Amino acid sequence: MRFDEFAMDLDRLEATSSRLELVRILSELYQAVTPDEIGPITYLVQGRLAPFFEPVEIGLAEKLLLTAIAIAFGADKDEVGRAYKEIGDLGLTAEREARRAGGRSRKAPPVLDVHRRLLEVAAATGQGSQLKKLELFSGLLAELDPISAKHFVRITSGKMRLGIGDPTVLDALSTARAGDKSLRPLLEGAYNRTSDLGLIATTLWSDGEPGVEALKVTVGRPIRPQLAERLPDPDAVIRKMGMVGVQPKYDGFRVQIHKDGDEVELFSRNLENMTGMFPELVAAGGRVKARSIILDGEAIAYSPESDEYLPFQETMGRRRKHGIEQHALRAPLRAFVFDVMYRDGKDLTTLPYEERLAIVEQVIGGSDTLLSAPLTKTDSAEVLRQELLENISKGLEGVVAKRVDTPYQAGARNFNWVKLKRNTSGQLNDTIDVVLIGYYRGKGKRVEFGAGALLAGVYDSDRDEFASITRIGTGLSDAAWRELYERVRALEVDHRPARVNSILTPDVWLEPGVVAEVLADEITPSPRHTAGMAEAEPGLALRFPRIVSFRDADKRPEDATTVKEVQEMFQQQRARGAGGSR
Repeated sequence: MRFDEFAMDLDRLEATSSRLELVRILSELYQAVTPDEIGPITYLVQGRLAPFFEPVEIGLAEKLLLTAIAIAFGADKDEVGRAYKEIGDLGLTAEREARRAGGRSRKAPPVLDVHRRLLEVAAATGQGSQLKKLELFSGLLAELDPISAKHFVRITSGKMRLGIGDPTVLDALSTARAGDKSLRPLLEGAYNRTSDLGLIATTLWSDGEPGVEALKVTVGRPIRPQLAERLPDPDAVIRKMGMVGVQPKYDGFRVQIHKDGDEVELFSRNLENMTGMFPELVAAGGRVKARSIILDGEAIAYSPESDEYLPFQETMGRRRKHGIEQHALRAPLRAFVFDVMYRDGKDLTTLPYEERLAIVEQVIGGSDTLLSAPLTKTDSAEVLRQELLENISKGLEGVVAKRVDTPYQAGARNFNWVKLKRNTSGQLNDTIDVVLIGYYRGKGKRVEFGAGALLAGVYDSDRDEFASITRIGTGLSDAAWRELYERVRALEVDHRPARVNSILTPDVWLEPGVVAEVLADEITPSPRHTAGMAEAEPGLALRFPRIVSFRDADKRPEDATTVKEVQEMFQQQRARGAGGSR
C-alpha cells in the first residue's frame, strides 16, 4: 500500500463522527493490506511507531517540526510559524505549505518505507542527532502530497484526531477477518495478555485464530491491569463477597515490574515504559529472587525526614525526564507489591490470589524498597470497617477488598476486587475520573482564561465512546484555568469527535485526552446528559462537581470511570436514600 492511499483512508476516518463508520472504514483498510503491512499500519493509525510500552520516540518537538515543514516545502520558517499560530494544527499547517509548494511530483512511497524511515529518525541519537533527524524527516516529508503531509506530521506529533480507541481497532480486525465482531473476545483476551495491537493484527493475518490464542504472557510486555469495582460500605462488601482479603489502598500510581535476567523494566497502568524515571525501583527489581518475573504494585513517594508517605501530586512529580537522581534522593519511591503474574517461565495468573501473594512475599523478602502489601482476612463488616478507618487515619485512600480464591483477570473490572475510599462531604462517597470532551469560553473574568467551563464525560466500554455527564466550572485557581486552556488547545477539533456522545454542544470540542479526578455531591438523573441514557430514560449527571486533580499522566481516557460504574454508584446512592432529580 502506498502512503497516499493510506492517507486517504485516514482522511475518511477523520471525517466521520460515527463509531460504526470508524469500524467499517478501518476494517476495509485492513482488508486491503498484507500481513507485513498490518502491524505497522495499526501502530501508525494510533500515532505510534511501535506498541505503547516500547519507548520509541521520534524526538522532534514542535519547533523542529515547523523547521522541517519549512525545509521540505521551501517556505520561510517564520511564515510557517505564523501560519501554525493561526491554524493551531501542525498537520493542517503542513498540508497548507505542501499545497503552496505545488504538491509532490515523485511517486508516493510505500507505507512500510515510511514506517521504516520514521524508525530511522527515532533511532538517531548522540552528537548531531537533531540535525540528522531534521534531514531525514524533512526529506521524507518533501516526497508527500498535501493530504499525506497532513497525516504524516500528525503521526509524528502523536495527535491523530481520529477518535480510534483500542476497542475500535479490535472490532475492525474482527470485522475484516470474520465479517462481524465475533472474534472480539479472542482478540481482547490476547490484548489483555500482550498489550500489543500490532502484534495481534500481524498474528491474526499470518497465523489465524490459533496463532492469536497462542499469544501468552511474556516478560517485557505489560499485562493490562486488573481493576477494582466499587461498593458503598463495608456491609455491602461482606454481603456480596463473603470472606475477603483486605489491603491498604495507597494514593500513588500503579506500576508493573518486569525482570528478565539482569534487565528490569517498569510500566505504568496506561502501558507507558517508565524504566528511566525510577532508578530505585529498577535497582530493587534487580534484587528480586527470581530469574524472570512480573510484579504488580502501587508506587508512592516517601519522605525520609518525616517518615511519611507524600500526597499523590508529589508522587506524580517523580514522573520526569530531567533531574531524576536529585528527586529520587528527596522523595524516594516505595512500591507496595500486591500481585505476581509470572515467574521463571510460568504464567501464574490462574493461581488463587492468596497463593500469588505468598509468592510475592517469597521473592521480595528483605527489600526496603519493594514491600509486600499487608493482607487481613475477614468476613466481618466490623473488622473491614476498622481496617478502612485505620488506613484513612494514616493518610491513605482507603482499602481494597479481594476475593482470595480468584485468578488474576487481566484487563477486567469486576467484584473480585472492590475498593472502599474515604467519604466526601456530600452524598457521593467516591471520586470519579472524567474525560474532558469540550469547553465553553465563558463570560466576564473567565474570558481571559480561554476556557470558562468544561464539558466532561465518562467512558462507555460497551460502545467505546465517551458519554457526557457534567459541566465543570469550579475546583481550579485562575492560574490553573490558564494552564489547562493551554493543555487542551492541542486537542481542539472542529466537529464532535466520533467517540463522543453528547446532547450538549460546547463552544469547542476536544478530542478525549485529559483525565480529571472530580468530587461531586451526588449523581442525579438528567435529560441533558447521555451517560447511562436509555430509551425513554434520562442520563446521569454529577451535581456540584469540582476538580481534585488531573490523572492523565497515569491514566488513558479509556481508564476513566465507566458508565457502568456510574450506574452502579447511582443505584448504591439510591439504596442509601440519597437519590435526587434535576
